[in-house]
Amino acid sequence: MDSALAGRVGPLFADALAARSFSGASCLVAGARNILFETACGAVGFTPGAAAITTNTWFDLASLSKPLVTASLCMVAVSQGWLDLDTPLEQLLAHRYVPADKARITLRQLLNHCSGLPAYRPFYRNLSDVALPMRRETLITWILQEPLLGSPQTLSVYSDLGFMVVADILEHHLAMALDAAATMFLFQPLGIADLGFRSAALNESPPDPRGTASPSTPVRFAQTEWCPWRRRQLSGEVHDENAYALGGVAGHAGLFGTARGMYRWLSFLWDVHEGRATSPWLTAPVVRSFWQRQELVAGSTWALGFDTPSAADSSAGDHFSPRTVGHLGFTGTSFWLDLDQEIMIILLTNRVHQGRNGIAIKAFRPQLHNAVMETLYAR
Repeated sequence: MDSALAGRVGPLFADALAARSFSGASCLVAGARNILFETACGAVGFTPGAAAITTNTWFDLASLSKPLVTASLCMVAVSQGWLDLDTPLEQLLAHRYVPADKARITLRQLLNHCSGLPAYRPFYRNLSDVALPMRRETLITWILQEPLLGSPQTLSVYSDLGFMVVADILEHHLAMALDAAATMFLFQPLGIADLGFRSAALNESPPDPRGTASPSTPVRFAQTEWCPWRRRQLSGEVHDENAYALGGVAGHAGLFGTARGMYRWLSFLWDVHEGRATSPWLTAPVVRSFWQRQELVAGSTWALGFDTPSAADSSAGDHFSPRTVGHLGFTGTSFWLDLDQEIMIILLTNRVHQGRNGIAIKAFRPQLHNAVMETLYAR
C-alpha cells in the first residue's frame, strides 16, 4: 500500500512543486491504529541551497491552532467541569466589561463560528504601538467593541476574533497562558515534543535562509512569506500578523509542528472518541460532542472548533463520509479524519511562500485526498 500510495500521490506533488504552488510539503496518511503512508518533498524555501523538507520539518500550522489547541483545551475545560458550553460571555468574562450586544454570546457559539463577530480585523497595525504586556487586554477590549455582523446564531462567519476571545476565556479560567496550558494538558502528557507555539521573543534574530532556526536550535522550519510589514522572510516565526503582535501565542494562530506531531494528538483524540483510550483530562462524550456538526445555523458545516466537509466542492474531496472532522490552515496546512472509514490525511505545505494570494492549493487538496481514498479503497 505504501508503494501504491506513493505511485498515486508522487506525481501530484511533483506537479505542484514544478508549478511552484509551494516549495515543500509533508503528508501523512493513517488508519485507526497505525500510519499507512508518510512522505516529504521539496525544500524549506525556493532560495538556492535551501534544505530539503523531511518528515521532521516544522510548519506554521496557522488556523490549525484553533482545533489542535484552543478547541482541545475547551474539551479539557468542559470535561473537567471548569467551563460550560452554554455559559454566556457576561459570566465567562465577568472580570471584563462586556457590551450588551455580546453579553449573551455563548462559548458554544464562539466555537461554532456563529457568534456574530467579524472574521478578521488588522489589529496588529495599532497593537504594535501598545506595550507587549498590555496587548492582550487591549485586544480583547477592541474585539468586544466591534459591531456584530448579526445577532448570535443567525449567521455563520468563520471568525479569528471569536477564537481570540475563546483564548482569553481559557487563560482566565485556567489561570495560565495558552501555550503553557497546551503543554500541560495536551502535549506533555503524551510526550509530544513536535507541536508548540513559537514565542516572538525567540525570533528577534534574522532567520537562517537555509531554514534552520539558529545554531543552538536544530529544528528546521518551512519558510512562509516575505512579510512586507516586518520586512523579512519568515522562518520559524508566525505568519499571522495579529498572532505575532500578541507575542506569537494566540487562540486563532501561532502553533507550529510536524505532521507526526499532529498525528499523535489527533489519533489520541480519536482513540478517546472511540473508547480505545482514557484520559485524566478528557471524556469521550465531550470529544464526541465537539466533533458533531452543531446545526446552530442552517447550512453551516461547523462542529465545535472543528469543521466537517461541505456537500459539494469540499477540500476533503469526494470520498470522505459525513462523519468526518477536519480544518484548514491559511499557510497551506490541513487535516481530515473520517470516523466511518477510519482514515486520516494530514497535509502540510507552505503555499504562502510566494505570496498569500496563491490559490493552487484549492485544487491540489481535493486531488490529493481523492487519490489517497481511491487508492486505499480501489474506487
